Amino acid sequence: MVRSALIALAAIVVFSLLLSTRPIPSPAAPNQGVRLENVELTLYPEQDPKARWEFTAAQVEQDPGTREARVTGLQAGKRYVGGRLDMRLSAPEVIIDRADNLRLPYARVEILKGCYTVNLGRLGEPPVTIDQREGFRAPSVHITAPSLEVWGKDFRSDFAIENPSWRDPVEKFISGGQRPPCAIEGGSS
Repeated sequence: MVRSALIALAAIVVFSLLLSTRPIPSPAAPNQGVRLENVELTLYPEQDPKARWEFTAAQVEQDPGTREARVTGLQAGKRYVGGRLDMRLSAPEVIIDRADNLRLPYARVEILKGCYTVNLGRLGEPPVTIDQREGFRAPSVHITAPSLEVWGKDFRSDFAIENPSWRDPVEKFISGGQRPPCAIEGGSS
């Protein structure tokens, strides 16, 4: 009986040594998401069902952890409402969050109705937010149109710039004579 106990103990020791010398498997790498290149992306925001955004970009990366998409190398950004082009967007990158809102380091927006060019934020400032329900939020703004030019801070506005608010505004109105032509071309697509 002692002999069989010693054999069992020796087998356990050999088996333990064998298991302890095996390499420990590395944990699986977390899912890195999806990376697409040369992309045409269409966004249908749930919070603004009449609108759709179309982006053409060099790359889109989807992060499954945050459920955000990072659009880089933006070549074109357009917003359509009711099938008609409403505005164009230029930015170095766009982050689309899980609620379809856009976060940008800074942006230039051309709003066809009213012929507005809106520069939102600047390099080094906090990011700009385009909320699908509310519109724009930016740390600074510079708006130009044929009859006005405005600079301000802490900018908030709807998409049509009908109810804007800002702090420390500097406004320049152009009046008299003929209204200059709109420099923003509408396009049909």
